[in-house]
Amino acid sequence: MKAVIFDMDGVLINTEPLHYRCWKEILKEKNGIDLDYEVYLPCIGSTRGFFMDLINENYGPVFDDVDKMNALMKEKKAQITEAEGFPEMPGIKEALKQLKDEGYLLAVASSSPAYAIKDALKSLDMEKYFTVVMSGDYVEHPKPAPDTFLVTAEKLGMEPEDCLVVEDSTNGGGAARAAGMKCIWFHNPDSGRQDIPDAVLEFPAWTSENVEKMLKILGKEGE
Repeated sequence: MKAVIFDMDGVLINTEPLHYRCWKEILKEKNGIDLDYEVYLPCIGSTRGFFMDLINENYGPVFDDVDKMNALMKEKKAQITEAEGFPEMPGIKEALKQLKDEGYLLAVASSSPAYAIKDALKSLDMEKYFTVVMSGDYVEHPKPAPDTFLVTAEKLGMEPEDCLVVEDSTNGGGAARAAGMKCIWFHNPDSGRQDIPDAVLEFPAWTSENVEKMLKILGKEGE
């Protein structure tokens, strides 16, 4: 394999607690709704459109326009991150540098809106590591469909079997499987009850030892 495709939320940055906090505050301020975490859980790893449908299904017609909903989220998230910063996953930059130094192409393939990916990567000075940055905004069928990963591979100039995916969510793992790509499960406890049963490797933290395990899967073993 020649490329590693990373999900962003829950893998590069620990955003699921941040996202839940944002939506909880937005819904409380907008409609007086106390967002239940059990309601929120299924949207982890999917798109804002899926989230909108989920909220409307559980709480009635709260949102009627994804763009307006995104504007609320953008404002709330900016308010929090400007005060507190983005929650970078410990050790991720060292891991990215190690993989890039080994000659692998790196990409981000996230269900988050394009602006959110750009803002996070720029704020954390991570843009320089990635050859391709792909948003679920740019595909017709987001995760758990394979489109996000398949388009990313195409932009990298790679076949699906050339790519290793790093995901934290059931939706992301399903998308990798459907794309014909091997998947590593970054088992982030803050990402809720997720499951990637066919992951070729599972670990909970970005350490040099875990990157070495990745390199073995990528084909560096014995070189």
